[in-house]
Amino acid sequence: MAMVGSPDDLVAAVSHDRRMAGYRVRRQGDGWIELEVVAQRARMPVLLIMAWPEVWKDPLQLHPHLVRARSGNYGLILVGNDDELEAAQLELLPADADLTAVTSPIGMTRLLLTLRGRGDAIVQRMACAGIDLELERSRHENEMMMKIGRLLSQERDIKKLLAIILRHACEVTNADAGSIYIVEGHDEDISKRKVRFEVSQNDSRDLPSISRVMPVSGASIVGQCVLSSDRINIPNLYALDPPGTGNNPWGFIHDRSFDDQNRYQTRSVLAVPMISARNEVIGVIQLINKRAKGWIQLDLPSDFEDGVVPFDEISETYIFALASQAGIALENVLLYGEVKNLFERFVKAAVTAIESRDPTTSGHSERVAKLTVNLAIAVNETDTGHFREVRFSEDDLTQINYAGLLHDFGKVGVREHVLVKAKKLYEHERELILQRFQLIKRGYKIEGLESKVRYLTEASREQVAAELATIDATMAAKLAELDDIIRFILTSNEPTVLDHGQFERIAEIAGMQWRDDDGRLASFLTSREAGCLQIRLGSLTEQERGDINKHVEYSYAFLNQIPWGRALRDVPAIAGSHHEKLDGTGYPLQLRGDQIPVPARMMAISDIYDALTASDRPYKRAMPHDKALDILAGDVKRGQLDANLFGIFLAAEVWDRPPRTL
Repeated sequence: MAMVGSPDDLVAAVSHDRRMAGYRVRRQGDGWIELEVVAQRARMPVLLIMAWPEVWKDPLQLHPHLVRARSGNYGLILVGNDDELEAAQLELLPADADLTAVTSPIGMTRLLLTLRGRGDAIVQRMACAGIDLELERSRHENEMMMKIGRLLSQERDIKKLLAIILRHACEVTNADAGSIYIVEGHDEDISKRKVRFEVSQNDSRDLPSISRVMPVSGASIVGQCVLSSDRINIPNLYALDPPGTGNNPWGFIHDRSFDDQNRYQTRSVLAVPMISARNEVIGVIQLINKRAKGWIQLDLPSDFEDGVVPFDEISETYIFALASQAGIALENVLLYGEVKNLFERFVKAAVTAIESRDPTTSGHSERVAKLTVNLAIAVNETDTGHFREVRFSEDDLTQINYAGLLHDFGKVGVREHVLVKAKKLYEHERELILQRFQLIKRGYKIEGLESKVRYLTEASREQVAAELATIDATMAAKLAELDDIIRFILTSNEPTVLDHGQFERIAEIAGMQWRDDDGRLASFLTSREAGCLQIRLGSLTEQERGDINKHVEYSYAFLNQIPWGRALRDVPAIAGSHHEKLDGTGYPLQLRGDQIPVPARMMAISDIYDALTASDRPYKRAMPHDKALDILAGDVKRGQLDANLFGIFLAAEVWDRPPRTL
């Protein structure tokens, strides 16, 4: 019976005993032999080391074998007699090492069974480790997909969304480069639509970002992906057969001009459609050059030959799942963009409606919105003072912008003649006064002529000349007085500050009377006319000013009917509070202090500043910038405007900042 008792016996058995055909001596040393199990099919070679006492009794010689026995594909078999093995205290050896022992000499049958058992155990352990690795990889990739899903559902900026999609697509497949195309147009014939190259990335080349549009055509990979609504996986674009043959059923012709220009090679390509909930292709994810394991960057021509592999089935599966998520997210973003664009158009139409009612304030709404948004941005930049912890998000800035654009929308409910009243008297009232004074003048002239006729009939020739001269002088004085009164009335009609003396003279003129053609006495000015001319500042009476002030209530009532959603729900409150004052003297609710939203306090400053400096008001000149700031400072000193916000307004020179694009 053949027995194995030494390393030489084992080498001889492997060489000559056909039962050992499944093993080969891979390495050997003094007192040990490493066998490779050649019959086992495993990802890694299965290695069995048999070590005799001269090795395992020496801790220094045994140590390297124990270290390797902790790896997945290595088993250590100690050989010796029972006394030697008992003395070795094997229970003290590491528990995590693949370790067993056999007595020597050992028969071939028992040796073969031992080797087979250890080999099978190692293969099973490696298989379990592989499964664990795959499970861990799957868990990681599933977590990544869920994370991507959350990110996609949260992002509303289309550029950022596409960048997220592409970055994770390249990460999950280990693609070196990639790009995303968006399908444009709504023509039922898909071939009449366009695809726009939106975002790209390349880990091996620093390439400029460009945007280009091309037709949906079967001649391009992206176009064919759109037309077929199916993924396209090309293992090696450089190895494509002629169009329509072999591995090129699509008929693609690879244009290498991009590759040649950038020292790049587009080898493996995976294009996956992004499909909307309505089952339409709305975009394409195109990945390029799946890197082989261990490759990070592709630089030299040989790198593309050795470091690029085809996109495998796992890559296809994950990218298809990602594309499904991305398609829904992209559709949501596109729909959000359409709704946002529709809403912005509505807001602009509303502003146009406001300005068509009051052309004298054309541009005011846009300027107030710009100033208020810029003031909010300046608050975000502040790290000291009362507002150092206040921060406005992008949604907040959009909300402030809309409130600024629509803050005067309620003017559509104000009577137009009040809204556009430029002077104290309406034009028809002014004309009526001028016509009245013409009648008064005519009356004076008739009265003078009648006096002349009377004197001509009653007086002697010597008296007539002197009397007529007196009548003419009296007539001229009365007419001059009337002309002076008319000039004064026209001057007082301007919306300037009325001093006390002018107020009294208007009252005096209103008390003057004249006799009409029927002989009835009438006042030079009606009480209504006198009241309008006695307006101390501006052009509006108290009643008219009250009508104008109601535009804030109308703005709030109208804007409150719109379902703004959570992100913009404060638009009505901001727009409806921009005329409130911190001391409670504002309108319409006489709010005080913190009862007024911070954005409304900012808008109050912007609104007053623009009203003072605007150059498009026909009834007043544009006030110099410094003078306008002085007036605002006075309102701050009186406790009407927020001092901290005004300080930021000044420090940031908000009026000089370019408008923020939202």
